[in-house]
Amino acid sequence: MSKLQTDLLADFHPLAREGRLNATLEGHGLYNTFHFVLRLSPVVHRKLASMPSGIVNSGMIDLDGVKAFSTYLHETVHWWQHIGSTYGLMLSTTYPAQAHANYDYLKGLITKVGFKKSIRKLAESLPGGGVGTPRGLANIVINNHFDMNAYRDLTISPLSGNEIVQSPLFESPGHCYHIAYGNIVSLLASVSDRNHRIIPHPKHWSKPFRELRERKEEGYFAGSRILLYPIGAYEIFEGQARMAQLQYLHFATGGVLGLDAADKAKMFDGVYGEAFSTFLHLTELERPSSIDHPTIALFLLICDLAINPGSGFPFPLVHFKTFIRDIEPGARFVCLCRMARLKCPEVLGLVRDYSREEYKAISEKLCGAMVEHPPLEIAQELSLWTDAPEFSSLMTEYETFRFEKSNVAVRILFSHFLAFMRDKFMRAEFFCWPGVYMAGDKLAPDAMTLFDRHGALFVDKEDDDGVYPRLLSGRSENDVQEAFDDFYGSNVIYDLTRQWIVQAGSFRYYYRWLSQKGSDEQIQSFAERSFESVYGVKPSQVVVL
Repeated sequence: MSKLQTDLLADFHPLAREGRLNATLEGHGLYNTFHFVLRLSPVVHRKLASMPSGIVNSGMIDLDGVKAFSTYLHETVHWWQHIGSTYGLMLSTTYPAQAHANYDYLKGLITKVGFKKSIRKLAESLPGGGVGTPRGLANIVINNHFDMNAYRDLTISPLSGNEIVQSPLFESPGHCYHIAYGNIVSLLASVSDRNHRIIPHPKHWSKPFRELRERKEEGYFAGSRILLYPIGAYEIFEGQARMAQLQYLHFATGGVLGLDAADKAKMFDGVYGEAFSTFLHLTELERPSSIDHPTIALFLLICDLAINPGSGFPFPLVHFKTFIRDIEPGARFVCLCRMARLKCPEVLGLVRDYSREEYKAISEKLCGAMVEHPPLEIAQELSLWTDAPEFSSLMTEYETFRFEKSNVAVRILFSHFLAFMRDKFMRAEFFCWPGVYMAGDKLAPDAMTLFDRHGALFVDKEDDDGVYPRLLSGRSENDVQEAFDDFYGSNVIYDLTRQWIVQAGSFRYYYRWLSQKGSDEQIQSFAERSFESVYGVKPSQVVVL
């Protein structure tokens, strides 16, 4: 395959730009970070539907089938990044955490001053006051919301971080990360380990972070220098997904596809090549001509390490001074690349067999140099959680797909994360190098089982760009549909809560992406019922300031 056509290959990602979220012929795949839906274009849907079920040897399908499945793999890797990494779980639960952290304060404002929007405008109109006053409640809501936004934007990409650090609400990265992590970890504990017997308790973090601020440690006090790294989670996500896709294409075509062909097809243009270029620069490695190469394997492994911090969750937070570097994907990526060149040069050409032993050896060396937990240690710890009494109810809900109504979105995300980590501990090499194990000579007997078990929960259809639950083996269709309805009802509440806090004017019901059926009035009615069930008021009753 000296020339690679990009039809059936192009990806469209919502963090790259705003736009319509339906699958298009320009972008054949999409995973939306905060809608939690995997979308494929009609042409990819049709091609996948015509192929034999399961993962098959490339000789059994044509080139278009290989390309279509590579796009499906690319978008599935995005789902894994969000549901199967510690950073991804934190990112995915920022919206729920923002709503839950502010719930009591928002209810208090309704009681004290009525249902008014936006909270930002309300704060400006209220007289000064301390804790417990309407102005005090409004300020807490605004600051909580901003700090978790700041965590999200600063870690996603340097492109999204610049605006945040210019805001008068911004104090420091350390403060924002502390607030975000503390609220998210507490929220995860609320659906499982309520007494924090296993999950670290954020209450123990306040004093050490306060001491860092008082000592004016860089990154932890207002006005300190802000380090923005050349890439963030967005660039890592796209680089990892693209390279996994190319690995699959390489092995599925008998090794014909090389990096030169991918370059000519512009598959590394823009965000898709930024992480790999940064990796080559920092490790001082030459760009290989083949995709079946130790350099490519190391890049994918470092992407895996970068998005799987262990400090604060699942392990106790010990090294507070390096907390920013330890949990920020871009900082971790840069540090790991430098460690590979400067302190662990033996890892640069180590991967030959894509084995668990190689994965373990390299990850332990690099994480040891960073004084961080290696990913197998993280996955093992989380795997043990799934058998602990504190998590038995949550994991039973996962197995049956009958989730409690309370915090249902968090329950679904957290339980799937734990199940993913349980399998990752057993098969880390598969999830690090999926393209290797899903085609060619190394096609794994359990590849289809793992791929299907951890496929995206919510998808679109060939002829309908609404969102639908994927049918799951061993689960009742009615239970899956009910969980789907509850999950997206919660997502609508989170979005309306965001609008209530920061968006001027009346509430807007932009949820056509969720369903192509029903009228706008029916969609609004669904949103209003969901919101009222939580806050006791309807969005249409709000007083707009």
